[in-house]
Amino acid sequence: MPARPDGAGDYDVPVLTDGTVVLRRLDERDVPQLARNCADPAAAEFTTVPLGYTESDARWYVEHFVPEAWRAGREYNWAAADAATDRLYGTVGFNALRGTTADVGLNFGPHARGTGAAEAACRLLLEHGFEHLGLTYAYWVAKVPNWASRKLAWKLGFRSPVRIDGFMEQRGASVDAWILTLGADDPRAPRTPWDGPPPPGAPR
Repeated sequence: MPARPDGAGDYDVPVLTDGTVVLRRLDERDVPQLARNCADPAAAEFTTVPLGYTESDARWYVEHFVPEAWRAGREYNWAAADAATDRLYGTVGFNALRGTTADVGLNFGPHARGTGAAEAACRLLLEHGFEHLGLTYAYWVAKVPNWASRKLAWKLGFRSPVRIDGFMEQRGASVDAWILTLGADDPRAPRTPWDGPPPPGAPR
């Protein structure tokens, strides 16, 4: 694991909260849960985290990657935690910053599913991006067929997706992706009825 970089602590992370979820700086306390989240099979299937993720990987991410990317303006990543207990739900942030646009990235653990935490965290992130970072558009990139990710984007008001085969890079391979767009002035609610699969066990 690389040594802690000089000045790793000298970057400002605004705290964002709705009273239920809080977005704050990632730090040492998050390492065990972050490692568990990234080792989850869904993370391996649908995100770009390395396979066989360990606490050493999580510590390097927290102490090296996040502060360096933040200071360079490449990526802004937050811890998303329970506002009452401070337990880490996952990570959320902006990556691929270019001009006044950025991609939304997130990875939440299995314990966060069904709680609404990911939606709440993304709403806080988008509000901050549009209101305080000057973003004009946010993009959502989901590996096909990550329906859970696509449905979350739909709830947030992202426009119907465009599928681009081979667009997403995942561990050296090109995989198919859905790309969705949300403008700063767009409503943050679904624009059309849900056109994906129903939840498991729902009537068809």
